[in-house]
Amino acid sequence: MAALALSLCMVAVYAFVAFPVFAHRAQQYFGISEGYLGLLLSSGAIGSLFSLLLMGPVTDRLGPRRTLQLSLVGTGGGFLMCAMVMGGRLFLFQAGLLTIGFFGAAQAVSLPTFLICVYPQWRRRMVTISLVSVAVPGVLFPIFAQWLIAAVDAGALEFADALHAPFALGALILMLGQILLNFGEGVGEAEEAREERPRFELRSILTGPALLIILCATLHAGADNALYGWLPKFLESRFEALPIGPGVMLGLYSAAYTVSRLLLAALPEGVGQRVFLALPGPIGAALLIAATWLGGPLAIALAYPLAALFFSVEYPALLAEIRETSPAHFSAIYGALMWTTSLLTIVNVNLIGQVGERLGDLRIGLTIAALGFIAFGLIAFITGMGRTDGLTAGGGGEEAEQGAVE
Repeated sequence: MAALALSLCMVAVYAFVAFPVFAHRAQQYFGISEGYLGLLLSSGAIGSLFSLLLMGPVTDRLGPRRTLQLSLVGTGGGFLMCAMVMGGRLFLFQAGLLTIGFFGAAQAVSLPTFLICVYPQWRRRMVTISLVSVAVPGVLFPIFAQWLIAAVDAGALEFADALHAPFALGALILMLGQILLNFGEGVGEAEEAREERPRFELRSILTGPALLIILCATLHAGADNALYGWLPKFLESRFEALPIGPGVMLGLYSAAYTVSRLLLAALPEGVGQRVFLALPGPIGAALLIAATWLGGPLAIALAYPLAALFFSVEYPALLAEIRETSPAHFSAIYGALMWTTSLLTIVNVNLIGQVGERLGDLRIGLTIAALGFIAFGLIAFITGMGRTDGLTAGGGGEEAEQGAVE
């Protein structure tokens, strides 16, 4: 059941990791402006805003397995909308991306919950596996999308087929595959039912350290998601010949994320914590900004994965700060930062599109987005984040958290 759930969820992320490769051609295919393309690229994040607010009550009521099945069925429905080629297809395609975003966020939350229910003795390992599993399609699917684009350029395939057909196949896999999860009925449900869930209180995310962590996480992920969505479009629209295709670049980016985070996980707990919070973001952002303004297509395509090796480590290090400052409220803080991340992603992605449309240069918007990494590092350095005497729970939070743990 665990292997099946992981496999289906890997298929479900196709839209998020592959569509940016098609963005430049999709703009021409649908006949839309760069501003509208930004709206299209942010559709998944828009859908996730509403889903994240409902996940807690829905999971409590249905249980993790049924919630995961529901999210896979819904994602499959979104895939089916994106697969349809007919009059008014832009409306259907965007509705499909919104649906995929809505149920994709639910899936991102329900998958680790389900895996923990299957293997309750391996909680941290299951969360890690669920996160790493996203990296595999992040490497493979953009390269697959680049291969489809190459087939279109060679005249072997129509762009409509390259764009829509993978969604049709994904819909079939998700719709049929989730049925097999019915054989896992009762798996982990008893263990989940016996657990006493901590009571959510708004004050748990209104402490100074919690708000600071949410701010930094939002800056990081908002910048990361915006750059991922727009860099392929920028390369294809600015340069006639690309030594490294956008899909390959995104695959290398995901591989860099996987390598850096595995190396980070192998280090002893706490080693280099302050350095990982303050330096990697500004270094990676500076590399990418310099390549964007001064380099050619090869320099940009190589600088992006290289920059990812740096700024990819600051997010896990930041999550570790939650365990140091507000351990009893990890879920509440993590849920809040996921919501604010989706919000800033929408703002950043659309900002890049609007700036590019009005000023005629996507580099300006890309630079503004990359400044989020630099702001993260500066905030971490100034506030002493990562030091044992840096952030504190404050405001009586220590006593409250101890009571919650007990």
